[in-house]
Amino acid sequence: MKNLSASVFFLLLALAAQLASAQTIRRVNNSGITGTNIYADLTAAQTAASNGDIIQVEPSTTQYPAFSCSKQLTIVGPGYFLGENQPPALQANTITANVSTITFAPGSAGSTISGIESNTTWYINANNITVQRCKLTGYIYLAYGSNTSGAVIRQNYFYGVQESSISTNSLITNNIIYNSTSINAVGASGEFSNNSVIGGGTSLNNFTVRNNYFASTFTPTANTNWDYNFFAQTTLPTLGTIGTHNTANVPQASIFVLAPTAPGQFDAWYKLKAGTNPAVGAGQGGVDIGATGSATGYGYHFGGLPAIPSIYQLNQAVTGNTLNVTLGTRSNN
Repeated sequence: MKNLSASVFFLLLALAAQLASAQTIRRVNNSGITGTNIYADLTAAQTAASNGDIIQVEPSTTQYPAFSCSKQLTIVGPGYFLGENQPPALQANTITANVSTITFAPGSAGSTISGIESNTTWYINANNITVQRCKLTGYIYLAYGSNTSGAVIRQNYFYGVQESSISTNSLITNNIIYNSTSINAVGASGEFSNNSVIGGGTSLNNFTVRNNYFASTFTPTANTNWDYNFFAQTTLPTLGTIGTHNTANVPQASIFVLAPTAPGQFDAWYKLKAGTNPAVGAGQGGVDIGATGSATGYGYHFGGLPAIPSIYQLNQAVTGNTLNVTLGTRSNN
């Protein structure tokens, strides 16, 4: 924590420098704030942006409108479940940035989005799109409109994944998924690992499936390779290349905290419970089963803060002609 006077501005510049050195950072704010590189919605920000720019979507109580991404952009928001996951404080401002339908259209290949909340479905129609640390109440559709490759769906709290055409080399990992996922096209391929699937069935074709928890049915095809998974269902599926480390009849209550009961279900319910827990160290290579386990440092981040510095405390006081500001900052890698 740092005690500062009115030089808070320079700290904000330092945070921005960590975000990017060459790219332009464009702010999206629909509360009436105006200024250089500040826009009312993502479409206006994209019109002004160049490939490689960063668009920072700021907290708002008003939903931002639908957006079709057609440039290679990095889009970041403040996270989600910010009030529910404290203490400790995650952001000084617990309001989220909610965006309606997002489509990653041709031209957006290589784009990344994180820290955004949405109550609709998103669509991927470009290669190498990363959706990370977002909260959706709808599906993410892969290969929407044409075949796509290289999608990364990681560390999200969302409804599930579907596909419209053929998606290849997809990585779906370290998510909390609360409804169904179906990727069954002939020619599909990918990895489905370290997810906590807490509702709805999962059906996969030609995937490597490991270190997951499935609260509902899992339906693999004959060319799906699966091992080191826990299942609530009482019997294991019979199709696919089946490893010897899968375990059936594991209830959610035996591995997740499933609390607190107020203000209702949110991502912290699916932390691994302390004490004796069969999921701890039970994955391939000794990682934990479910969304929080990872051998590569990409375990689920509660609250979905993007991997940029954040201000979690901001206090101001005026003494005479001096403005004293107390800031608490942290990184969120």
